[in-house]
Amino acid sequence: MTHQSKIQASEASQHVGDGLPPGTPLCNGQYIVDKYLNAGGFGITYLARDSLGRRVVIKECFPNAICCRAGEAVRLRSQTFDVDFSRAVELFQKEARALAHLQHPNIVGVHQIFEANGTAYMALDFVEGTDLFDMIDYSPNALTPEAIRELAVILLQALGYVHRNGILHRDISPDNILLDTMGTPVLIDFGAARQGASQASRVLSRVHTVKDGYSPQEFYIAGSAQSRSSDLYALAATFVHLIEGHPPPNSSLRLAAVAEQKPDPYRPLLGRFPAQDQRLLAAIDRCLNLFAKDRLQSADAWLDALSGRQATAAVAPPAATSTRPPKNDQDDPEIESKIAELVASNHQAIKADSAHATASETQARTTAPDPDSEKRAAERAYWAILNEDPADWAPQTVPEPALASSRIETPTAPIRRQRLFSLSALLPWPSRSARDDIRTNV
Repeated sequence: MTHQSKIQASEASQHVGDGLPPGTPLCNGQYIVDKYLNAGGFGITYLARDSLGRRVVIKECFPNAICCRAGEAVRLRSQTFDVDFSRAVELFQKEARALAHLQHPNIVGVHQIFEANGTAYMALDFVEGTDLFDMIDYSPNALTPEAIRELAVILLQALGYVHRNGILHRDISPDNILLDTMGTPVLIDFGAARQGASQASRVLSRVHTVKDGYSPQEFYIAGSAQSRSSDLYALAATFVHLIEGHPPPNSSLRLAAVAEQKPDPYRPLLGRFPAQDQRLLAAIDRCLNLFAKDRLQSADAWLDALSGRQATAAVAPPAATSTRPPKNDQDDPEIESKIAELVASNHQAIKADSAHATASETQARTTAPDPDSEKRAAERAYWAILNEDPADWAPQTVPEPALASSRIETPTAPIRRQRLFSLSALLPWPSRSARDDIRTNV
């Protein structure tokens, strides 16, 4: 019996695109869809109302690479995708249950998980406010150095709580941080299920699950170790955008530049923005190191750096502009040779793959070999070795294991969900009429 055969679909009705139409009842009428909000490669988001008329956000598990809409029901594009779809739904529900245990004023709350229409859903808090992308675009002057530092403290406290409960966010970026109408920042749209599904399924691995500029280089490599420092990289990249007006260079491009002995294109913030808190800038630079072992290892360590409890030398960025480890006269020639060989072999693989690309495109995806498999295999081997960090090619201490995303630890004692933190004193909100089109937690 397939996963979909266990979930009853409601009666079909008209719809626009892949989204459910307004007025669609969900969970036996407990929720009524008001409107479609947004969609990505793994899901669709709606604004809805519950049985008491309160606004909520509904997220639908909808990996559009392998499924489509038939009326209100979700149907597989091919029965060969049943295992992939079942895995995606399982990970979606697992993430929702993990998030439901989190009770924090700066983390979006999950109210309910349910199944309908052949897939799974979760109901979340509706947060009226604007995301940091809109703040950058429409109210850049509101992001004063004082507000940026306070925002960092609040988000680090929230992220530390998430990590202590055994969860990684995996999708921190300005569009996933909301400020409500009182200026309270809220982390939304956790990406653990999307990352897990893309790693578990060859088909879903083609769906882009990284955000260029914000994702650390380990997110670009299927099956690579991910840890708390991965979230810290994304948070640091978010603050680079707030301070500099644009995100840092793509981490995979930074790694390629370093591998080819070119300067790291990222320019450290420390020393370039005298109005900003210098401890904050030093911590941001430290967390944007390419290799996880060179970053701050926890949100608490970042908070200690901001407060001065951690020595300045511990958070200072490397003296060199490149993030490559210091040279070792004995090992360096061998390291350089290996890097050169990897770069050359990767270029040859790409060249060879392009020679038969035209013939491969005529073959059906479901029956023929993937035309990009050779290229991806070469790239995975290339980046996997580089990701080890050349300094680790010689026997050294075993690195600290990454946080296991599939294991949900016993949550720490929840705190009462109340608005404890607010930036309202630091963020001069516009008039009510200027916020008619304010964004929600999409």
